[in-house]
Amino acid sequence: MEQPEARMADIEYARLQVHKTQRPLPKAAIEDLGFGKVIADHMLKVTWTTSHGWSAPEIVPSGPIGLHPFSHVFHYAIECYEGMKVFRDSQGRVRMFRPEKNMSRFNQSAHRLCLPQFNEDELLRCIQALVLLDRDWIPQRRGCAMYLRPVMFSTTPWLGLTQCSEAMLFVLQSPVGPYFKSGYVPIMLHVEQKMIRAWPGGTGNFKCGGNYGPTVSSQIVAARSGCSQALYVYDDKNLWVTEAGTMNIFFLWVTPEGKKQLVTPTLADGTILPGITRRSVMELAESWGECEVVEKMLPLREVILASEEGRLLEAFGTGTAAVIQPVQGFIHDGKSYLFPEEGSGPASLQSRLVKRLTDIQYGEVPHPWSIVLE
Repeated sequence: MEQPEARMADIEYARLQVHKTQRPLPKAAIEDLGFGKVIADHMLKVTWTTSHGWSAPEIVPSGPIGLHPFSHVFHYAIECYEGMKVFRDSQGRVRMFRPEKNMSRFNQSAHRLCLPQFNEDELLRCIQALVLLDRDWIPQRRGCAMYLRPVMFSTTPWLGLTQCSEAMLFVLQSPVGPYFKSGYVPIMLHVEQKMIRAWPGGTGNFKCGGNYGPTVSSQIVAARSGCSQALYVYDDKNLWVTEAGTMNIFFLWVTPEGKKQLVTPTLADGTILPGITRRSVMELAESWGECEVVEKMLPLREVILASEEGRLLEAFGTGTAAVIQPVQGFIHDGKSYLFPEEGSGPASLQSRLVKRLTDIQYGEVPHPWSIVLE
């Protein structure tokens, strides 16, 4: 009689083991936090093998990990990650912002790299237990948060390139201040058309570490041009706009027919990361009804024409780290295109969006996107 196939173990909150540190790490002053420089006391760790599935999740003291030097992650960049934030509201309660969206995207990225899938609800419960254990590390100040970095990678100890047989998942915690030291100040972008961040059929719509390492050179070029970030485009003919640094990009303009639109590049061609903040901005803007929200293939020439004709009202980037970052303009082929200064003023759409988003994140207004952890 044929035996039924053994069920692989999934991540389960009921199996969570907690090993509290005996040597608490020193906490930094809020003014010295920066972004991603300080690690909290504990991290979540889960391992996976093809023979046993997921191990019992463990909360362990933060510290170095040991890996076989043949591990796939070192050689073939078989790795994906997430970025999410935890907030303390004015009453000291711990809040998460749309964490189920991060879990879904994390699973999708893992699937693209042939890494193991996991139960999203169960992993989220483990992450919430981790956060509550280190709740004293979460800064209670507007603009500050605890940044969470879930990461999964292949630890398969073989130099051959194949689907992984062993993997590891970590969730790291870092108390952070504002992402940009300059604060809510408009930045300049440098149009990068030589080095391509993503292309159709690639991995641009997944949060894979291999998407980001090669962009460092573009950031260096942008800085030499006096800009803060690169504005990525692809296709020599159309120069399709994709992302700005690690952010999604938005433009508020008036069409030649007089219609006000909030425009962002479409996800359809697979070159754009489906940002959680991007989605939230679109949903808020649609609910306000002040402008039409449009996703489309966006050639750079349309942005330039709107700027030259005085129809471009605002531009901004969105992301978990920065939330909303105003854009002053961009440099393309040595020419500067500057946007209206009032585009990032108090009455601007982006200023009202960032206020509403942060009000939700810090629990200043009730909203289903903000989840209180008990």
